[in-house]
Amino acid sequence: MKKLFALTLIFFASSWIFAQGSYDDLVIIKADKNWDKLIKTAEKYTLSNSTKNDPTPYYYLAYGLYKISFIGDRDEKYKNAYKDAYNAIGKMIMLDKSGDVSAKFENFIEEMKMSLLELTQNELDVKQYPRAFGWGMRFYKFGRSYAPAYYLDAALRYRRGDRTTANIKWQDGEKLLNQLNVSKLTDADKKILMTGLYESADALKDDRQMDGARKMLNLGAPYFENNKEWKELYDKIVN
Repeated sequence: MKKLFALTLIFFASSWIFAQGSYDDLVIIKADKNWDKLIKTAEKYTLSNSTKNDPTPYYYLAYGLYKISFIGDRDEKYKNAYKDAYNAIGKMIMLDKSGDVSAKFENFIEEMKMSLLELTQNELDVKQYPRAFGWGMRFYKFGRSYAPAYYLDAALRYRRGDRTTANIKWQDGEKLLNQLNVSKLTDADKKILMTGLYESADALKDDRQMDGARKMLNLGAPYFENNKEWKELYDKIVN
């Protein structure tokens, strides 16, 4: 009898662990588009000792925060939801050692990258470099080895007069760039890299460092050789 009870207990415990790992509740809440409930439920998982090191709940937390950030009359407690979404996705990526979770939710990560680039680009277009820097630094949430982030960071530091750090960032970026597999770059990655290289070259050009600007642009050759937009940006700097 005791043996039967033990086996039953093991069965139910195993079933509970399996269900816990599937996060069916989060899937359902996400489908219902109840962002407040999704945030609260996902957050509980991220605070629980048994699931806080699992990357999956952080995806749902990021998703809920990201979606609720676009609701104009959202609760005051979510006033920083957009920024908090990037903190959550950064934690997900950090915990996702295998990369499987990031691959599963790649479309959402792409959306977040493009959204952040749009905000950064809007500030660059009106030469609001300090504000652009604030947004641009969030690209590091996609990993400290995320090469495109370094070029935007360096360009904006150079604009701020911090040339020493800018040069270090450019060097670090180039090392990471040399390790990249071109075929692995997503459309968002290419767009962010293109922006970072162009802004870096433009900052150098404004400082009358044309040799450095050309060298910077040449780094983009393997990635944008037949890209019309890149050719136009290249011509703006060189011609």
